Amino acid sequence: MVQEEATKASKRAQRRAAGEQGSEDSSVVADAEAEESSTESSSGDSARPGEDPNAPPAAPPPNRQARRTAAARARADRKRERAEAVAIGLDAGEMVDDVLVRTTDKISRFGRKHWSTIQWVIGLGLIAGLGYQVYTWRMRNVAASTTDVLFEAIAAEHGKIGDPKEQGKPDSDGIIDPAPIFESEAARQEAALAAYRKAAQVRPGSAVEGFARLGEGGILLEMGKADEALGVYDQLRTSSIAQRNPEIQAGALEGRTLALESKGDLPAARKAAEELGALPGHENRALYQQARLAHAQGDAEAAKALLNKLFKALGPPKAATLGGMPERPDFLRERATQLAGVIDPTEKDVQVPKPPMGADAVQQMLKQLEEQGVVTPPAAPPASE
Repeated sequence: MVQEEATKASKRAQRRAAGEQGSEDSSVVADAEAEESSTESSSGDSARPGEDPNAPPAAPPPNRQARRTAAARARADRKRERAEAVAIGLDAGEMVDDVLVRTTDKISRFGRKHWSTIQWVIGLGLIAGLGYQVYTWRMRNVAASTTDVLFEAIAAEHGKIGDPKEQGKPDSDGIIDPAPIFESEAARQEAALAAYRKAAQVRPGSAVEGFARLGEGGILLEMGKADEALGVYDQLRTSSIAQRNPEIQAGALEGRTLALESKGDLPAARKAAEELGALPGHENRALYQQARLAHAQGDAEAAKALLNKLFKALGPPKAATLGGMPERPDFLRERATQLAGVIDPTEKDVQVPKPPMGADAVQQMLKQLEEQGVVTPPAAPPASE
């Protein structure tokens, strides 16, 4: 009997020690002690004198698995209560601060855990950024050098005829004309042709080569070499450069039209102009070329119809600029107007749009001012009730 009491006391001491290690197990200790007390009382009652030894024993305590389940449920409830109690009594600013502190703590833990990987990412990012800067600097230098060569060819094409010794000397007003001076037209053409071919070889396959080839074909047409120019334009319009750049493709088709016209093949030239009209954004240029070629073939009715369609697409010209000066002439409109004056001088069949005059011109200028924000449009009158 004494040994049994000592064993029970030892178990109670162990449970109390476990209960002191965490508040979550105190309920378990209390339940266990209550169970042992009930067990002791039941066993003590069975030994009490005066009671019937044949009486049925008391009901056994709950099994151990049930006690563990109840303890786990109690711990979960207490954990939830503590989490809910954190936000009690905090205002909005304190709750935001709490979230920021928690987030910063998580980020710092993640950084300390993966610091080696983060160092590699930072290092690779710096190397990639430096490489990109070097690459862009190099490409800008290459683009500048290639465009300089192309600009030299354009300058040679638009050079002047005169004494080359006057190159770089100021005129009577002290102004130096940067345009090159050539002894003859043939010298200018040869210099421009050589410059365009040189520019085309600087960066093969680029847009610079495409524009240089267009200039080369134009100089060949000036020199009367229509077959060579046609070969340049045909090679360019089927190249990958023209497929990537619609402007170069349009220039090649228009050059093909002019080359075929120079050879005297007007039907083929007109067909090339129709192909030009199939490119988006180049319909008006194609209409002008088709009207011009139709007139060259003697098809006046077709030329008039094409001009009317072109003028309708262009619309009426503007009256004047904001400064009161006439609007800068549109090259295509000027050429079409000249062609219409040749085909239909009396404007019987071809109606050339005229700039607005009088009150219409004033209204157009006011509209321009309103679009640019110089003048505020008048407010609409209030609706009558």
